[in-house]
Amino acid sequence: MSGTVSYGDTVNDALDRLRGVGFEFGPGFVNHAPMVAETLATIGCRDTVATWVERNKRLRAYLAPPEGGAPLSGDDPCEWRAALGDFRRVLDWVAMFDARLARRPWPEVLLEWWPRLLPGMYGMLTHGFIRTAHAVRSLEATEEPGPLQLRELAQGLGYWAARHTPVPAASDRSLLLLPAAGEDIGLSLSALTVTTAGLYAERAPLPSVPLVHSVTAPAALRLFLPLLPADLHRPAYDTLRQAAAAMWDAFPNGGAGVPASAPGYEPPSTERILVDAVDFGDEHTIKLAEACKREYALLPDPRYRAAADTLLYRMKTGGF
Repeated sequence: MSGTVSYGDTVNDALDRLRGVGFEFGPGFVNHAPMVAETLATIGCRDTVATWVERNKRLRAYLAPPEGGAPLSGDDPCEWRAALGDFRRVLDWVAMFDARLARRPWPEVLLEWWPRLLPGMYGMLTHGFIRTAHAVRSLEATEEPGPLQLRELAQGLGYWAARHTPVPAASDRSLLLLPAAGEDIGLSLSALTVTTAGLYAERAPLPSVPLVHSVTAPAALRLFLPLLPADLHRPAYDTLRQAAAAMWDAFPNGGAGVPASAPGYEPPSTERILVDAVDFGDEHTIKLAEACKREYALLPDPRYRAAADTLLYRMKTGGF
């Protein structure tokens, strides 16, 4: 996997192509295009990004976002709290974050809003949270980020705020499946992502897509950790653990007929799975394969490979 253009140029070209594209399509499906474009640029598939984005735009009938209401200043707690979780205000939220990012460094804006938004990160299965994480990775990876990258952060934060949904209380059964935080949150995150990846491969849930986020959302938290003060690490981990457990409560387990259930199964390498996921082209297969490869580099456990391979198999065989 190689690219002939820079990471920053690739990301900015993709974001330019995605100007005005809505946040969602169909009955409750999320626009993954900015996240996948950033992922493809990160893994070196930069020559494929423009083609992937244009194909995605043709395949998905993205909905125009609501026109919004009154402007949000973000300074009055009564004002912004009343707008949390109101998707009709999504463009108001984006405009508010645009204005704040124009006045202050983006890490300051992120840290100001982190404790306000984190409790509601469950909205649309954590996609506002994950989209924001990809925007942050883009900004961190670019020496001089452009206005489109800052705009994408505003869109991630705005979508997170507009779809703000408190994390549901998880059952003791599901919480006990997942490790509690230890002293080292980085190691705790590895324990959490490898556990959810193992559950995913073992149970091969149907529908296949929702429980992918029990892996990718905790993996997205890792992208934020270097920016967060140490005292915010444990609350963030606890929130992600509860969110992952709530997902396992909410969706049925499906099961059989996947390679991971076969005797002697050995999953392909993370590199092979990522190549196959990119060739297949589906949003979730690419994002899960990249997240599992990233986590596998920190903890080389075959459960990551098995999870990504299981999703790819399910998607190729129509087990959505």
